[in-house]
Amino acid sequence: MADIDAETVFNWATGTLATAGVLFFLFNVESGLSPVSVGLLVAAFVLGIVALTQRTDDAELRTVGYAVAVVSGVGLFVKFANTFDAGSAVVTVGLLALAAALFGLRTRLDETGGLVDDRRATLLFGAVAALALLVVVGDVATGGLQYELRTAGEIQVPETREAEVEVGVLVATNPTPLPERVEPPRYRACAAGDWSEYREGGEGGEPPEEVRLHLDVEGGYDDHVAGFGERRYPVRLHIGARNVSGAEFAVRVRERCPDDESGAAYVAVFPAEGPRGDPV
Repeated sequence: MADIDAETVFNWATGTLATAGVLFFLFNVESGLSPVSVGLLVAAFVLGIVALTQRTDDAELRTVGYAVAVVSGVGLFVKFANTFDAGSAVVTVGLLALAAALFGLRTRLDETGGLVDDRRATLLFGAVAALALLVVVGDVATGGLQYELRTAGEIQVPETREAEVEVGVLVATNPTPLPERVEPPRYRACAAGDWSEYREGGEGGEPPEEVRLHLDVEGGYDDHVAGFGERRYPVRLHIGARNVSGAEFAVRVRERCPDDESGAAYVAVFPAEGPRGDPV
């Protein structure tokens, strides 16, 4: 049985924590940054570890550093594959390319386990770290995606069993050159104006039920918009009321749900503060 000394414990404990930190950052931290920014940050961190290992003659520490780099690199590839919904063929080719790259790097190892001289490793780390800093600053400064809700001026409820109709589209525009994650704002809808003829119940002295509107943005979550591109997501409205089949209603965007119950019935759409899709 091999002896385990203090250096071994510190080496592998450090490597384990570093690897766990990278993987946790990749798969659990919602940083709001572009995938490109996240990838460059991870690459800079990994190259920093590799650069440190090239400065030592400790073969075990170099092994730990390489293990951190390999696992982190595979984790970054998996993250990108999931983020951009890469197909099976792309994932297969990517894994084979990673394997080929590792074989190529293996042939460059010298007799002490060194990969490159410490000066080149430090320069490479500095270049990638500087690039990562510039990209992250630009990513944060641009503010991410811009959203615009475009509603129809008027809708007609279809004469079907489900009183559901498309009321508009949410447009996500990316003003930056980096791909950005879609996090669509939430909206709600309420019945404004006089909806008395569409309320259910009201018989036997019971008060009529309120009209219930449910607004939903279809898709968008975990999608990404390419640099300088845009994506559109349909906005659908479900109406819980009677006698609405074939009826026409105006759609108006408001800051909040109006209090008025007079005049023509219309659908008011406004930014949501509560959980997504709550009925009104």
